Amino acid sequence: MKIFALFLLISIGALTAETPLTQYQQNIIETARYTFVLSEHAEAVSAPSLVPDEETSKPKNKGKAMFMSLLIPGWGQRYAGATTKSAVFFGLEVGLWTTYGGLTAYGNWRENDYETFAASYAGVNLDGKNHTYFIDVGNFDNIYEHNEYRLQQRNWNKYYQDTEYWYWDWDTKEHMQKFDDLRIAADTADNRAKFVLGVIVANHLVSAIDAVISVHRYEKNRLSNLDWDVYFGDSNFQPAVNINLTAHF
Repeated sequence: MKIFALFLLISIGALTAETPLTQYQQNIIETARYTFVLSEHAEAVSAPSLVPDEETSKPKNKGKAMFMSLLIPGWGQRYAGATTKSAVFFGLEVGLWTTYGGLTAYGNWRENDYETFAASYAGVNLDGKNHTYFIDVGNFDNIYEHNEYRLQQRNWNKYYQDTEYWYWDWDTKEHMQKFDDLRIAADTADNRAKFVLGVIVANHLVSAIDAVISVHRYEKNRLSNLDWDVYFGDSNFQPAVNINLTAHF
């Protein structure tokens, strides 16, 4: 459209230079005064501007983008106009938190299962017991076997007092093995949940770094734009060509 308008103006100028104008032609030209402006700051009256919108061409702040993506991965990319990467980082964040929640729930479910199982088939008192205690319950038939092993190793710190509070004694090897399988399943889910949590932290950090890069690219593209456009105005003088070229490097 701009090229066509420029060609039209040049053609009219050539014709008026070579051929005497009639009064009718002069009236047409007088009516169709024009101003050819290459600037986003000109006052246009009849032709729409093709210069980038102010909202899409204003500067972006790298620090702001980094903070936004540290808070919510993909937010800084959206701020920088990188919508595809924004969707990728945010979608990954949602998927990771969903996975973390699922693994945590499964681990808690298995933990409740093995604790209840130990109370039912080994006579374990569940009050105040830590994870190390249940590992010992799964590795030894009863408290006496465990204490004998610790005494042989001279490991007095891990010796359990022979009281009802610490007591356990499995009724069968099969039940002991099933308990240990449940405990291992719970521990595996817990370890995987911790790993996913680490990936979530990494996703925040990578998204923050990428947001800074995205803003850098945005600014580089914004400052390298060459803006120009064609406008028709209502000048009170004879037709003229006014050129104002604005370029950013």
